[in-house]
Amino acid sequence: MNYHQSHITTKKSGDGMAKKNLEHTKASEIKAPSTLQRLFYWVIIPLLFTTAVLLIIAHLLNVNVFEKAKEWTSGTAQSTNEKVLNEKDEKENAKQMVELKAQIQEKEAQIAQLQGQIEDSKNEKSKLVIEQDRLIAEIDKLEKGKTETQKEFSSIVSTFEKMTPKAAAPVIINMSDSEAIKILASLKPETLAKVLEKMPAKDAARYTVLLAK
Repeated sequence: MNYHQSHITTKKSGDGMAKKNLEHTKASEIKAPSTLQRLFYWVIIPLLFTTAVLLIIAHLLNVNVFEKAKEWTSGTAQSTNEKVLNEKDEKENAKQMVELKAQIQEKEAQIAQLQGQIEDSKNEKSKLVIEQDRLIAEIDKLEKGKTETQKEFSSIVSTFEKMTPKAAAPVIINMSDSEAIKILASLKPETLAKVLEKMPAKDAARYTVLLAK
């Protein structure tokens, strides 16, 4: 009997503890809101309230919120498109800049090559001018020598003109044919005839034939 009463007392005590735990859990669930509830209370409700207030203000100010949103969206899209186009233009400009720089470098190389050719041409021209000056100086020298030779020859002819035909004839015969013909051709006709008369007939005939050529 005592064992039975003790068992009943223990059972009642256990039931009481379980009931207290259940009540404590329910109280905790009531007191502690869930994360979704906190999100709803702290974010969604204030956001909806703010949106409603803004819509009311926009309505009072005769502002079409949806048109403004559309314009903002269009402006954003247009701005994005313009940004894309600007980036594309910048890339194209950069490409053109690189191509232009390459063309400029090529032209500079061509100019340097032409300048080198011009310098070579100038050097060649200078050499030709120097050679031309040397040849002109040589010609002048020959002309002066020719003049002097001509003067000397004229002096020789004048000497033969002054000599007697009898003295001049043997001198001419002892010369080479070319020298003799040159002097005889330069004598006056009267002097030439007298000199030939003082020569042997054979020599006179030979010189006459050479003078006739």
